[in-house]
Amino acid sequence: MKDFQLFMLPFGGGNETSYAKFETYLDRKIRMVTAEAPGKGRRIREPLLKNLYLIAEEYYRQFKPQIKGPYAIYGHSMGAYVAHIITQRIMEDKLPLPAHIFLTSKVAPSRNYNKKRSIMTNEQFIAHLKQLKGMPDAILENEELLQIFLPMIRTDFDAIDNYKYIGGKPYPVDMTALCGENEAVDDEDITDWQKETSGTFYFRRYPGDHFWIFDQLPELCGLINETLEKY
Repeated sequence: MKDFQLFMLPFGGGNETSYAKFETYLDRKIRMVTAEAPGKGRRIREPLLKNLYLIAEEYYRQFKPQIKGPYAIYGHSMGAYVAHIITQRIMEDKLPLPAHIFLTSKVAPSRNYNKKRSIMTNEQFIAHLKQLKGMPDAILENEELLQIFLPMIRTDFDAIDNYKYIGGKPYPVDMTALCGENEAVDDEDITDWQKETSGTFYFRRYPGDHFWIFDQLPELCGLINETLEKY
């Protein structure tokens, strides 16, 4: 395998450490590249960004100087849309395109709709988070921790819900779209991602809910390793 960079785009509420466990299972020649958005992690004192295009532009600004040599992009949930927008920006700027894009657990951008999570009460929103099974109960049941994490998660979810899809020329990049078997989305909602690429497209479901990626991490990273080994 060639040396690869893998640009990592976090899910809603996530930060640059969200995928730390991936390093255990990724091939040693794959180097994860992370970035931090305002209001998250080490930048928690900065104002949160409330628009998905602004969020994507911030990640693109940080990744742009490192776009060289073989690289791929990975995004889970909100990170999938950020990956899509960034790839469009890379093509606009005529920079080297990624060899592959890995997208997990997000419907195709053309099928996104406003779930109106912004009008949920905190109690309803917390119940929604519990359903997704992506946040430890230790946080969801701790009032002090919720005061820290809930605003950033709600802001990200609002950005997703209010994302307005802008179609563009399909990018010539191979794409893998994956989803959990227990996620309440039709296959067509995921496979419509292939409209965004003129490259090869692969779709598969894995056992689990929205955050199946951590339960199936060896298998997911194995797929990434095997895929990038072909380039």
